[in-house]
Amino acid sequence: MKLWKAWNLKTKVVLSFSFLFAFSIISSGIFYYYSSVGELKKQTLQLLDTNSTQITRSIELYIEDMEKLSLSVFYDSLVQHVLSHSEQTNEAEDASLNQQITSHLLNISVSWPSVQGIYLYPTDNKAVTYYWAKRSPFVGNTIAQEPWYPYVETYTQSPYLLWPTMTENTITNFQEKKVFSLIREINQIPTGKKIGYMKMDMDIQAIKDLVSYREYGDAQDSSLFILTDQGNVIYDNQDSWTGKVIEGIKVTDLIGKSTSGTLTWQGESYLYGSYRSDHTHWTTVILKPMNSITKRLKEIRNTVMSIESLILLLVIVIAWFIATGITRPLRTMITTMRHVERGDFSIRASQTDHRNEIGQLGRVFNKMLDSLQDMISRVYVAELREKDAQLLALQAQINPHFLFNTLNVLKSLGRKGATTDVVEVTESLAHLFRYSLYDWNGNVELREELNLIQSYMKIQTIRFQDRFIYELDIPERLLKARILRLTIQPLVENAVVHGLEQRKSGGFISVHVGADDETLEIFVSDNGVGINKQTQEMLNRNFAEIDIHRSNTQTEHMGIALLNIQKRLHLIYGNQYGLSFLHKPGGGTTIRLAVPLQFE
Repeated sequence: MKLWKAWNLKTKVVLSFSFLFAFSIISSGIFYYYSSVGELKKQTLQLLDTNSTQITRSIELYIEDMEKLSLSVFYDSLVQHVLSHSEQTNEAEDASLNQQITSHLLNISVSWPSVQGIYLYPTDNKAVTYYWAKRSPFVGNTIAQEPWYPYVETYTQSPYLLWPTMTENTITNFQEKKVFSLIREINQIPTGKKIGYMKMDMDIQAIKDLVSYREYGDAQDSSLFILTDQGNVIYDNQDSWTGKVIEGIKVTDLIGKSTSGTLTWQGESYLYGSYRSDHTHWTTVILKPMNSITKRLKEIRNTVMSIESLILLLVIVIAWFIATGITRPLRTMITTMRHVERGDFSIRASQTDHRNEIGQLGRVFNKMLDSLQDMISRVYVAELREKDAQLLALQAQINPHFLFNTLNVLKSLGRKGATTDVVEVTESLAHLFRYSLYDWNGNVELREELNLIQSYMKIQTIRFQDRFIYELDIPERLLKARILRLTIQPLVENAVVHGLEQRKSGGFISVHVGADDETLEIFVSDNGVGINKQTQEMLNRNFAEIDIHRSNTQTEHMGIALLNIQKRLHLIYGNQYGLSFLHKPGGGTTIRLAVPLQFE
């Protein structure tokens, strides 16, 4: 801030123009960039969610078709016969049956090009395997050599088991063909006895043809995975994880979360969409790198920033010329003002033909010099004297009625010989006058003001005997709050004179003090004659509109004391503080005094 004040006007104008332009452009650019990224991210997540759902549905339909094919094998009469009597055959019969089965399975699967082989394993003769396959398995291949066999006997989630993708184990698999398998138990019809297992191998290329996932735009950088709950990769569109266990992605975490969101994999941030099939228990996950989403926007952002930098440079140049045109005549004006500062009121600013603000400033400055002396003598000095006279007048206004009544009380007590009461009244009266001699505009602790009220009420109690009582309610912590002198006692006096003087008995006056964080509030209440609603509204309006520069023209309505208090409060604290009458249900009058809460 000190550095800013030390700079000249030209520098401030140039920097202000440049800063405002740069701030507005940069702010709008940042807002546009992040809004665009957010909207693009939202649309991408929706697209990934939709695609993963559609792909999962397609795979479910494909597996359902494979299940139907496996059922056709399950219910085939030849298959049922061969597996039911496998232990009763010899080697020659096995060879013959295998040839029949091969031909039969070929006929069943001829319309399914993705099926790579169908294998039948009898439970009663585990050394025998019947099959049809596009590539022959190793000689002596049995069910015990299959990796899924330990799991299939305990598997109960569905009628069949889907085994993850693996390389096909055949003697002619030169291309390392990758397949996934559908395995199911075969039961004898109609007894339901387990007579064997069937394994159907499907080419993973079928998933690729089935998915056919293509992205919009030029960047084809998304990763598509079909995963088991254990993380086995059934299919990877980039063919780098197919048949392996994926690292860095926990499928169980994706299942438990939303179907789309963000994740970090291999040190890079991705958007993902996922969907788990309840039918296959596979989860389709599509990953889209965040960098590919923001790459084009970053290019646009950098281009826009380059253009904005050139425009900012142009703005700085223009601002410099504008600032120079403003500050040059102002420097001339400053030189003239320095002569005036030294007391030379004869000098005048040079007149220019400019009709803009600078030219008008010179003409107004010359007129100001012509009237400066007159303004000092007629306005400045006069107003200072007026304020001094107002404060003196406020201090001089003391209610003579109270003094007259108190002297009458003393006279009456003297005649009765009540010397103790005379002493108490005299001391209380002395306290009142001694207290009022101090500076009215000085502030004291609230405790001192309340002691003054005690002295006043002691006089009034002796005067009126038992016609009313006085109550005080104030928290201990507020006794040290600061308040102007003689601001509460006139309110209590007003309640006695105008509210309770006519009552013969049962009157009361209460003073309640409260505060919030900023304001000290004092409420003076009585159960006297009260004032009607219209008069109350008029008094509050007069309180609000009071003019501290005018004389007391409303004393017949408000009383000199209340009027003086309101003027003093406005002079010292401002118009937001002061007096106001409050509505009091059941009769009587309540007046509120509000001042700033101060303790020092």
